[in-house]
Amino acid sequence: MKSRRDSKRNTSSGPVDPPHQRVSRMPELSQLACFVAAAEELHFGHAASRLHMTQPSLSRQVQALERTLKVQLFERGNRTIKLTSAGRVFLPEAKRILALTESAANWTRRTWQGQAGVIRLGFTATAAFVDLPLILSRATAALPDVKILLKEGTSAMQKDALLADMLDVAVLRPPIDRSRFKAMPVRKERFVAALHSSDPRAGQPQLALRDFDGRNFIMYSVDGAGYSHRMLSAMFDQAGVAPIMVHQLDQNHSILALVSAGMGAALVPHSLTLISFPNIVFREIALQQCDPIEMYILWRPENANPVLATFLALCRSIYAEGSATSHAMRASINNENTLDDAP
Repeated sequence: MKSRRDSKRNTSSGPVDPPHQRVSRMPELSQLACFVAAAEELHFGHAASRLHMTQPSLSRQVQALERTLKVQLFERGNRTIKLTSAGRVFLPEAKRILALTESAANWTRRTWQGQAGVIRLGFTATAAFVDLPLILSRATAALPDVKILLKEGTSAMQKDALLADMLDVAVLRPPIDRSRFKAMPVRKERFVAALHSSDPRAGQPQLALRDFDGRNFIMYSVDGAGYSHRMLSAMFDQAGVAPIMVHQLDQNHSILALVSAGMGAALVPHSLTLISFPNIVFREIALQQCDPIEMYILWRPENANPVLATFLALCRSIYAEGSATSHAMRASINNENTLDDAP
């Protein structure tokens, strides 16, 4: 015997559709395509020709859709059809579903092919002056559906981020652990002297390492910029030169800021002549048998990002242009700052 509470619960829950009136499954994409074609052509035969199928097959697809939705979508005459009110409501929604499905399929396909997606690109401050603008300008034109997320940092920071899967690729300085990374050589450059404009050495067209002996010098730090620190230390040791290391810093722009403040001179990569700092002049350095400063593109071989291979192919094409690209970069630098002009 049912209690009063059970009776009240059953009567207050509202009407419930019989099982045979509920939508048991979702419409199929093929049914939607047939419906849209018929709705636009208002003729089953023409719609079937448009979809390259027989009219009976199309009619069965539309009827199956009507059974699934439990509505009548068309009013059928002897030779004509027209949409019912339910059909007119459903038509834009069916078109939207088909468009979204096609868009999702195309985007997925392009991503799998490496033509769309995201690249997380790390770079050092020095790379920002030459390499980054060159790569970004070409990537924007060649890979419009690839979004590039940028992260600036020292070479050591970029390597750590690559290992932590926080970056896909990075433009940085050596050293390179070949057991962990794949590397693409990008370019080489030389050191130049950065001097305060009031420094007497700024009047000379070219300097030698002995001009820095016993003079205030802004050095790269061993921890944050170990590659440049070791190169300069080896150069000074070989020449028997002992500058006064007043500060040791990680970042190039910080080093130039101290030079601009008159705290000392520095030796920096040639590409830094693109930076405009007040009271700084750049001068060539006479160096014998000095290794060039190298720049590399680095990535992990196990990186599964499908866009990475496409992005690396683009970078190879940029730097495979060889002398033409190098000449363009040198011209850009030399046009900004002529090192031979005295202040």
